[in-house]
Amino acid sequence: MNRYKLLAFLGCFIFLLNGCNEKKTVKTSALENCPEKAVYDSNSTGEYDPIASLDAVPCGAINLWGSSMPKSFNMWQDYNSFSVGLMNLMFEPLVSLHSTEDREIGILAESFEISEDGKTFTFHLDPKARFSDGEKITAEDVQFYYDVIMDPKNLTPIFKVGLSRFERPVIIDSLTVSITAKEVHWGNFWEAAGMLAFPKHLWKDLDFNSIRYDFPVVSGPYKIKTFREDRFVELERRSDWWGFQKKWNHGKYNFQTIRYRFMEDRNKALEAFKKQDFDSYSIYTSSIWMKQTDFEAIQNGWAVKQRVYNKEPIGFQGMAMNLRRAPFNDVRVRRALSFLMNRELMNEKYMFNQYFLLNSYYPDLWPENKNPESPFYHYNPDSARALLAEAGYVQTEQGMLMKEGKPLSITFITQAEDLRHLTLYQEDLRKVGIQVQIDQMSQSTLRKRLDDADYDMYWINWGASRLRDPEASWHSSTAMQKGTNNLAGLQDSAVDALIEMQKTEFDLSKRNDILRRLDVRLNELVPYVLMWQSNHHRLLYWNRFGMPETVFDKYNREESIPVYWWLDSKKASTLKEAIASRKNLPKPEYDVFYKE
Repeated sequence: MNRYKLLAFLGCFIFLLNGCNEKKTVKTSALENCPEKAVYDSNSTGEYDPIASLDAVPCGAINLWGSSMPKSFNMWQDYNSFSVGLMNLMFEPLVSLHSTEDREIGILAESFEISEDGKTFTFHLDPKARFSDGEKITAEDVQFYYDVIMDPKNLTPIFKVGLSRFERPVIIDSLTVSITAKEVHWGNFWEAAGMLAFPKHLWKDLDFNSIRYDFPVVSGPYKIKTFREDRFVELERRSDWWGFQKKWNHGKYNFQTIRYRFMEDRNKALEAFKKQDFDSYSIYTSSIWMKQTDFEAIQNGWAVKQRVYNKEPIGFQGMAMNLRRAPFNDVRVRRALSFLMNRELMNEKYMFNQYFLLNSYYPDLWPENKNPESPFYHYNPDSARALLAEAGYVQTEQGMLMKEGKPLSITFITQAEDLRHLTLYQEDLRKVGIQVQIDQMSQSTLRKRLDDADYDMYWINWGASRLRDPEASWHSSTAMQKGTNNLAGLQDSAVDALIEMQKTEFDLSKRNDILRRLDVRLNELVPYVLMWQSNHHRLLYWNRFGMPETVFDKYNREESIPVYWWLDSKKASTLKEAIASRKNLPKPEYDVFYKE
């Protein structure tokens, strides 16, 4: 989620996209000081990132959409996708996952060891690592990170959960830090490896809760150059960043400046893209993609419209059913509700068949995103009626389903304004005799209802990561917790046994095998009315950039743009000339696939 700094724009270019035939002065990106090729330190060490291109040059700027401005850039207090992306450009973890392989790659740490009992992790910091003020990064800074997060007065609850599984880190020497978990779990290594170095020399006497937008000392490749509240934040590339001495970072972090402009409305953001106020724009609404993205710049090849397919882990979305209360504590009712959602019609009518229908909670673990061992629910009112009758519901002369004198009644809670899908589902449920109400509310009210498990059904879209820990979502111990991720309140001994089994399995492929078994069991229990998901990303961008052949990297989406893209001065000049002379440019492939 990042941005491209553009030069002043003169004349009537705003009318160019509407067919103005007068000669235009075209907005373009700064090309001054763009070298022909990048120059790297000959003493650089380590391995190369296979996604990065050594043809990339450090040059120019990019202007990206920043959505609405968060209440803080401090992601440890205000965990939101924008602040996470920003901090990832300003601070580095000890160790990260390799960009294409399921193995570790040292970032702040040049090496590490794991004790034989799998509980103690020792990290050796890269001696070259420095903060942006020149101070050496030491084991004290890593220990200080732990202390800041775990300080009771600091508002860091999400991060306290993971680190609470550990004893306080121990400093072995100035570049070596060790941390011990209280019990064995495969996720402990990644929790420990995800620790950062906070600048103790600067922050030790500060109130961490007051650090919101000001980060003058960082360890990563970018620092904040300019911030204008509710308008934009601009990052500046650190040419002196210690990380450029690692081959892993060659060909990466190429933009001299990255500007994020804050704009909440997605349709207005699309119009801003058309005017080149944004250099790239990801589309998450299928109707916008199908109806509003074939404007002149796309037709002429000045801007590019692409669908990008890669290996990003795919989550699931659906209607969570509250198994803590009737009638959802009966699996026959839950199956019937699945048969009554006309997903095929919704996909065609509202989403232009841009999505695939789900029969899995971990779709990307299966070939073609389909679990061959689990049922697929097609719209079938007759099957639903049979299941409801089996569950004891009798239809009255008025067509209402009743059991023990009580009607079958369901309320959907939502904060959404677009109710088309819910309304269609509501109509199909009513046809078989189910009373249905849609209860719209504010985000704060909805959050409280979910925290208190005070709801019937709720539509939610869950993301996924390469390292999946199912405990928070499915373990019985989480079912009655306030604010739990186990929205359905699922409690099942077979599920618990599988979750416990994977806790001590350090091999990712074997853990994924356990997750497949878990997926089969979840489909037997039907905690959600599964809906649909996308297997690709939809992207618009102006045709002036160099990028990997795969556009994004293997496992990510637009957050990879400021990492791997660069301004191609030749393409930028060609684009400027093509717009001025109203000539078409060749169009890249519409569909781009990541190939192993």
